[in-house]
Amino acid sequence: MPTTFPAYWTVRLNARAAQIPLIEEAVIDEAQAITTLESPDEGMSVLELLYDYPPDEAALKTRLGAVLGDEAVPALEIKSLGSLDWIKEVAQEFPPLPIGRWTIHGAAFRDKVGTHTLPLQIDSTSAFGTGEHPTTRGCLLMLDALLDRFPRLRSPKARMLDVGCGSGILAMAYSMATGAQALGIDMEEESIAIARENIAVNKLESLVSVETGMGYAPASVAARAPYDLIMANIFADPLCELAKDMKLHLAEDGVAILSGILNHQAGSVIQAHKHQGIKLLKRMRLGAWSVLALRKA
Repeated sequence: MPTTFPAYWTVRLNARAAQIPLIEEAVIDEAQAITTLESPDEGMSVLELLYDYPPDEAALKTRLGAVLGDEAVPALEIKSLGSLDWIKEVAQEFPPLPIGRWTIHGAAFRDKVGTHTLPLQIDSTSAFGTGEHPTTRGCLLMLDALLDRFPRLRSPKARMLDVGCGSGILAMAYSMATGAQALGIDMEEESIAIARENIAVNKLESLVSVETGMGYAPASVAARAPYDLIMANIFADPLCELAKDMKLHLAEDGVAILSGILNHQAGSVIQAHKHQGIKLLKRMRLGAWSVLALRKA
């Protein structure tokens, strides 16, 4: 039976480069996705926010005003998109996006991706993770680098956990590159439904499984532990709160990739994990965002 999805709305606004991380931080807990587009106006970008409910313009302006301070809140353009079926149709035209050893693409480009790369098809856009956002792209770039550095991660016997898996893109990318098992956990049932569709489209059912749950709480997470690799592209505060749980589930000398962290938040995330004996390996900055690679000593 096909999955039934709710209607969606977009909010578009113009912003300067310095405003973008402030706006993203203000709305990332409510918006389903955030896309940055080029603007014809010099020095400006267009932000497009995706919501699964009609956004309250006054409440959103108040929220933006709180982070922008004395700067004027940009004008908001709110539009209804209808159901995900329409959005998915557009997403299928998503052009190939090379990231590391993978190429993320929509269905229309399935036969147009070269054999020199690992093709990963992502069609559903309501679950976070198409590779366009710096946090997802950074995770893939960091994973690409660590696969070269640590042979253990390339072993088909390795185990990977993706906390807050969204579309399933990170778990699928890992298993596609290594042939190893990956488990994805997400608190949103809708995201899990979309991730399962993506897993089936990419024929990864034998390697990747996803379940609804919070953090490390599901019994299946403990049953498969310890993990050679844990990836979590969520938010800085929950990453800090989950540092102890990550230590308990990460194998000795295991590696973690953490994202969803604004540059000014990276220090607190690094420190929270250092207290657990998990030390920084590498930090990557992509605009306003940081991606961290850590290792359990």
